[in-house]
Amino acid sequence: MTRWLATRSPEASPTLQLACRAQHFRRWEIPRSSYPMTRPGYLTWRAKLKSQAASQVAELLASPAVEPALAGEEIERVAALIRKENLKSDDETQILEDVACLVFLDDQFDEFEKKPEIDEEKIIGFAGRDATAIYSRVHADSIIQTTIPVSKRIGQLVTSTPLPPPVQPPSPPPPSSKPPLASLISSHDFAAAAFSSFPAKTFAFVSSAATDLHTHHANTAAYSAIGLRPRVLHDVTAVSIRTTILGHRVTAPIFCAPTSLGKTVHPEGERELGRACKSLGIAQVVSTSASFPLAEVMDAIRLTPPLPANGREQQQEQQDIPVFFQLYGVFLTVDAPVPGKREADERLAADESTHTPMSGTRAVNDAAGGALGRIMGKYIDASVSWADIAWLRGCLPSGVPIVLKGIQTAMDAVKAMEMGVEGIVVSNHGGRSLDTAPATVLVLLELQRCCPEVFDRMEVFVDGGVKRGTDVFKALCLGARAVGIGRGALYGLNYGAEGVRRYVEMLNDELETTMKMCGVTSLDQVHPGLLNTGAVDHLIPQSAAEEHPYAKWRRKPEGNSKL
Repeated sequence: MTRWLATRSPEASPTLQLACRAQHFRRWEIPRSSYPMTRPGYLTWRAKLKSQAASQVAELLASPAVEPALAGEEIERVAALIRKENLKSDDETQILEDVACLVFLDDQFDEFEKKPEIDEEKIIGFAGRDATAIYSRVHADSIIQTTIPVSKRIGQLVTSTPLPPPVQPPSPPPPSSKPPLASLISSHDFAAAAFSSFPAKTFAFVSSAATDLHTHHANTAAYSAIGLRPRVLHDVTAVSIRTTILGHRVTAPIFCAPTSLGKTVHPEGERELGRACKSLGIAQVVSTSASFPLAEVMDAIRLTPPLPANGREQQQEQQDIPVFFQLYGVFLTVDAPVPGKREADERLAADESTHTPMSGTRAVNDAAGGALGRIMGKYIDASVSWADIAWLRGCLPSGVPIVLKGIQTAMDAVKAMEMGVEGIVVSNHGGRSLDTAPATVLVLLELQRCCPEVFDRMEVFVDGGVKRGTDVFKALCLGARAVGIGRGALYGLNYGAEGVRRYVEMLNDELETTMKMCGVTSLDQVHPGLLNTGAVDHLIPQSAAEEHPYAKWRRKPEGNSKL
């Protein structure tokens, strides 16, 4: 880095030299596998690497071991350079990015550089936007693994070379790493903002999924594989996305799915989520592992005044939104009899003061790690079975509906229907419980193929993988009454109730646009014929039978074997 910096910018300031030396300090501690293997996932991972390296370097430079002591302004400036803040407008930040690109080119194109007609001046000519584009493209496509040398002890490097006095005048404090809410226009923007601004443990908890993340990725990828079949020449001047959930009117077919420990994202946690849902006129499902007791969440909702009407239809007459858990219905989670193994969450130590008031459980750190997700494992009863549905019905007041959350096969959907529950949520816990379980939108297709009657006998909901209004539309076409958003709601909560509102309204806008493009003006007009599912049809089981379609083998009881 320092060699290329001297070549690229001989007059580099002392601060830039120091930032260049510290550029890759412990940068690779966060595994790439912790994030989706997509372009947004890659960018999110890179942003977190820079943020972590900057924080660690700043902490090191502020330690008493550094002599002479560095001014606070210079330490902040070094951290800002490592984070690549103001890349387009800050000359020094651009130089640092150029040098990183040159190191990459130097490392990856050694043989190319040895050719007689190639010299370093020509490689330097790649620096800037072109080099950055090559650098990013190669990394994003996972074609080449960069092997940039990393100093094992940056402290020794700093103290072994005398540092000149701080640059004058002092640099202004770096801007916040959280972009303005108004600049976020997609779900990917919200995820990237969470990545750059959440505490590392919070982001690991919210974004993590089970083991190799196959189901987590498949939830989203399956939506992308299903195509739309737009209809034209329909009057789509006005569309309505109003619907009902278990008999309760809502302004949109989107609800906030139950999420845990909202207080790790925002001080008001689920209370703030409730305020956002009230202003939007959509339903909220409160988790048993919420950061606040249910009564406190309800108090926050009741005291929130409805917002004035906006461009979309506003539900002015409704003063109370449906809140599911104990109020308008019980969502019984059935897809997590035990907690899943969420490795990104396990890797980082948990704050052992973190607890869930309704369950009374706390986080712990042990030899297995420090996953916040394991809090739920302390109160989940692995013995819960279908027989308990009747018991639960007897405990509830008359008329309170029961919804089973976590149905993943046609067999269990039929069983739920036969047990007389009012609804099911097709869910795999956001890919957080059992890896390689089916993508949820594919389960909707399985129900359509194997047991379509369930859509007439129960309300069917779905969550997992919904990132766009087109995803919402596809789920509705396949029979879903509404879709739940979990991680997305927490990413929005990063900005408080206003962030949640913006996130949901963004999906609503995309849904309305999709409806208009497909010649649909109300949700009672959606149907599977508006979709092309050919790319995934071969993945859908042919029947709701328990048996494998052709493998009939059964293991013999060990008691019959001869030793």
